[in-house]
Amino acid sequence: MEPVRKIDDLDKRGFSVAEGMAMCAGDEEIYMEVLEAALEEGREKLPLIRECYEKKDYARYGIEMHGLKNAMKSIGANGLSEAAKEQEFAVKEDHLELVDEHVEDVLAQYQSVVDALAELFDNAE
Repeated sequence: MEPVRKIDDLDKRGFSVAEGMAMCAGDEEIYMEVLEAALEEGREKLPLIRECYEKKDYARYGIEMHGLKNAMKSIGANGLSEAAKEQEFAVKEDHLELVDEHVEDVLAQYQSVVDALAELFDNAE
């Protein structure tokens, strides 16, 4: 896997940089700020989401999935946004077996997004 050194490298990691930039009025500086905020939030939210799931606090887990869905859409991480949406609705519709079946995949995707963002900021030129 190629390292993430600049914004465009995020496309190789499954982001839609064009959509993320569009959410930031095409302003690269704003997009970078949003990406950095997403990185910091991800570092906090990953363990929280896992804890909610492990404690079977599905109400809170659903709330976290709602927030994750929107946050990932705002940076162009559309695959994770869609996965979070599916988890959010699984909770709302009381299909907890779907939560159980897909939670590890969602957490792995989230970790991948956080890792890519960490690389971007660690390798920023």
